[in-house]
Amino acid sequence: MPRNAPANSCVTCRQRKVKCDGLQPVCHNCTKSGRACIGGSYGIKFVMHTPTPASDSAGLLAETSPVSSKSIIPNTTRSSLLKSFIPLNSDDRFVTSQNSWSDDIIASSPRTALRSLPIATAFRHYIDFLAPWYDLCDGDGIFGKIVPARALENSVLFKALVAFSAYHKYRTSGELEGVGVAFHAACVRDLLQVTDHLDASFRGDYLAATCLLRSYEILIGDSRSEQRHLLGAYLFSTDEAINMNERGFAQCGAWNYLREEITVALECRRPTRIGFSLEHEPAEHDSETMPANKISYILATIINYCFRQTPPGEMPSKNQLSWQSLRTELTTWREQLPPVFDPFSTSNKPGNPFASLWLLQPWHVAAQQYYSVAEILLATQKPGLGIDRDVILYHALRVCGLAYTNENVAARVNAFGPLSFCGRFLTETSHRRGLRSLLVEMSLPTAWPVQPIIADLEDYWASSSLI
Repeated sequence: MPRNAPANSCVTCRQRKVKCDGLQPVCHNCTKSGRACIGGSYGIKFVMHTPTPASDSAGLLAETSPVSSKSIIPNTTRSSLLKSFIPLNSDDRFVTSQNSWSDDIIASSPRTALRSLPIATAFRHYIDFLAPWYDLCDGDGIFGKIVPARALENSVLFKALVAFSAYHKYRTSGELEGVGVAFHAACVRDLLQVTDHLDASFRGDYLAATCLLRSYEILIGDSRSEQRHLLGAYLFSTDEAINMNERGFAQCGAWNYLREEITVALECRRPTRIGFSLEHEPAEHDSETMPANKISYILATIINYCFRQTPPGEMPSKNQLSWQSLRTELTTWREQLPPVFDPFSTSNKPGNPFASLWLLQPWHVAAQQYYSVAEILLATQKPGLGIDRDVILYHALRVCGLAYTNENVAARVNAFGPLSFCGRFLTETSHRRGLRSLLVEMSLPTAWPVQPIIADLEDYWASSSLI
């Protein structure tokens, strides 16, 4: 007769039907196997669904794949779990009740709400300024084209879009005060209502909505302590795999979630939650952004190796083998990288205390920064030999130089995680001062909360030597 799993066992081990030690945030079984450890009390596995590949916008707008009958979390528990991840903030309730002028607008359909100038302004602001953040490594521009179109028909996605955009507009210009907070509160309430009876045809919309809510979450405070929507997003997935070599709505959302995971993992120095595997060989039909996406996956696996919790009794030889396989994978990626990803100029940019590396496209910047972070992580964990500090410093300066030289806002948004991690390895006063100034400069158009990052770096610089 089978025994009940211990209360503290993770969902991953329960599915595999193996004994779990309950260690959090990552149990020993998941550490050794490299799986996403989904804690029994708070974690939900993020596994992406495979849609029918689409070749045009009309296809991307319609997600037709059926939902797997083997859902990881029963629908009856979705709402209660989501409430624990994204509780309605008391400030949200206050603002909603105080801004009665917006109650009717919030409750109306998206097209009706857009008759209001503030809402139309927020909607346009998202399309023009914020959508490129999400389309950083997506040549189809799905978050700029498909998401706004879907938002016109889906009130949850619409409210998430307006919440993030209006709050960003308020943080950067002082306009639209209260709109973002009010729409955020309404969006969370609506999101909780749909989780128990999730319509598969809208799953992509809800994934996109939680991605936008995650960005709102970052803007309201320290991104390292506020991670509720990043976790709650996992509720809108099934245990069917997604073909990450294809392009589409689900894939774009998946890569965005992975990059958000990487940002938080680098800031917090913790493992990522990867819910998919990627086996990819370069092909002629690959999109021009695929190398940037692939290095995202490679970096996430390296992060998990370096920030893992070492199981008791793990053999050093196994560590070395794992390190070597990651080393080989990273080297192969670099050797196969198209030359167009390399700098087109190294001409010194005025005021740049780092190396000036001029790149053609924002996803080239993201790819090169992720590559350097991966090199640093492997250098800190190289088995058998001493740490090569010169290699670490070289790549840390490279990450900073790429962010300083290339001013594309989407690329700079993606750089906050790499900069917060690599900044620890800077030893020269001029470089540290330059990074502080760069972070402040980057925060102006993005409204990113950089003070916690700067404070963390200064504490580390004051108390620690390199590594």
